Amino acid sequence: MPPDTCTTTPTRTLCRWSSLGLLLIVSLAYAWLFPWSEKINNPNEMVRVYAVRAVVDDHTYAIARRTVTPQAGVQDHSTVYDAWGYVNDKALRCDDPAGQRPNCTGHLYAGKAPGLTFLGVPVYAAQKLLWRLLGQGEPSKAWIVWWLRFFVVIVPSILGWLWLARHLTGRLRHPELGLAAVLAGALGSLSLTYSQMFAGHQVSGLFLLLQYAATMQAGLPQAETSASRKWLVLAGFGAAAAACTEFPAGPAAILLGLWLLVRRRQVSDIGWLVLGAALPTLLLGHHNQSAFGKPWALPYAFLENPDFVRDIAPGIFGISLPNAEKVVGSLLSPFTGLYFWAPWVVLTWLALVRVFRPQVLPDSMSGTEPVTTTETLWTSQRGEALMAFAVVGYFLFFQTSHSLWRGGWVVGPRYITALVPFAVIAVAHGLDGLPGRFAGVGRSVFASLAVTAIAVTGLASAVSQGFPFEVYNPLPEVVGPLLARGWVFWSPLQQAKVPGLWSGLPYFAALAAGALWLVWLAAKQQRPRWLAAVSSVLVALALTSLLWRQTSQRTAPDRNRTVQFLMDMWFPGPVPGASRLPVE
Repeated sequence: MPPDTCTTTPTRTLCRWSSLGLLLIVSLAYAWLFPWSEKINNPNEMVRVYAVRAVVDDHTYAIARRTVTPQAGVQDHSTVYDAWGYVNDKALRCDDPAGQRPNCTGHLYAGKAPGLTFLGVPVYAAQKLLWRLLGQGEPSKAWIVWWLRFFVVIVPSILGWLWLARHLTGRLRHPELGLAAVLAGALGSLSLTYSQMFAGHQVSGLFLLLQYAATMQAGLPQAETSASRKWLVLAGFGAAAAACTEFPAGPAAILLGLWLLVRRRQVSDIGWLVLGAALPTLLLGHHNQSAFGKPWALPYAFLENPDFVRDIAPGIFGISLPNAEKVVGSLLSPFTGLYFWAPWVVLTWLALVRVFRPQVLPDSMSGTEPVTTTETLWTSQRGEALMAFAVVGYFLFFQTSHSLWRGGWVVGPRYITALVPFAVIAVAHGLDGLPGRFAGVGRSVFASLAVTAIAVTGLASAVSQGFPFEVYNPLPEVVGPLLARGWVFWSPLQQAKVPGLWSGLPYFAALAAGALWLVWLAAKQQRPRWLAAVSSVLVALALTSLLWRQTSQRTAPDRNRTVQFLMDMWFPGPVPGASRLPVE
């Protein structure tokens, strides 16, 4: 492994300033706005918040008790349910095993993997204690959601991106590509939207990134020390925690585990990995035993909503072979497509270029000419690129084979948010491995696609975390009309009555700064540099305009009804200085 260039002179100062810049940009992008609508009560997020409250307030995993009587019909009651009312995405365990859901007496649970619940419990408990010490009574629903998002998702996401930027700048022949790829992943992908939601999508990706980081820190076969064993334990913990947070992350964790074993070639590593995986596995088993009667029972077999049961009926828990509708919809469509919202991710295929090229040290470590090393495939940058490509490939297969590929109200295919860090790794290594005459073209294409992603995903995430099913292209149908009238999510400036889009200025400035920085980094090896940067920005503007123009046959009144609905759902509403649609 080449030395970490961030610990060597003269790059130490550069890395320090890069880290500070990245910290500021990502922090503003992730934490400035509060994208939430209490009236919509997003079940993907809120059922997890209900579960956290149930554990802390009622000391049970059950979020409600369902009773069915001829006189009163179906009724659900608990501390959180009585306070907040109905939420979807539940699992129901009937008291009578022969009972028929949803019309049976029993306990209701979150129909999700419980990992996020375990993470949220100490945060909510600490918040309750602080509120009482300050004499504020019980925290409001909005404050509970904000705390859970900030401490469980936002802060770990920022730290994860900082680590990955430092790691890649130390591993690549052209360190600036690592930072550019991280900016694309942090600001122009699913991570931007789902780092601002108390859901498992982003957190499972962070645990997979933790597993990857621990694998790298554990070193190679000769590094058999007490320190390396600690990293192996942490790798096992990350793998199990990822699966405990989002069940579909399990196969990706297995892929990373196999890569570690092949990389280190130490049978004893298995024991340390199992030790690290013990705590999340035991917690998952305890939850499943308490809720569903068996440690291996999953909530998917106890779904309360009959529509969800029908949705995942095909195949195994909804998994079957991909087809054209799923592939096109998941990758290319305006309403869900990964390559529509984050087109730079298509360049993960460049990782194969790195895999089949000779291994090279960074230029800074070898003078003017790269030097071929004697590392094997699995212990080199080529192995990292192949591993990242495999993880991305798995998630793409999962997305395009799932019966629920549409994913509800979304900004992009939310189920596969966890692939983003690995797409960053794959793209960075792929660009770094391009031969000289193709390197400039690859950098320019990447910069244009990444800036396009920052523009479309960033603007959409300023007004919604998910668009209704009737929307075909959210950009012209919803995003444009809302922004044009000054509607943007709550922020501290909005609290101070700063009107319209001005209240979101720090957020938009962070996106713009990140995009321009990314373009400048990508143009480093090109001459003249300013011309390459300007060209990338112009191409990105053209691509954004092209994506914006993909429209459906929906009439203006139909679009206006969707926009009006979202305005009516706004929290807190109305936005100071924002205007509403004209009365028809």
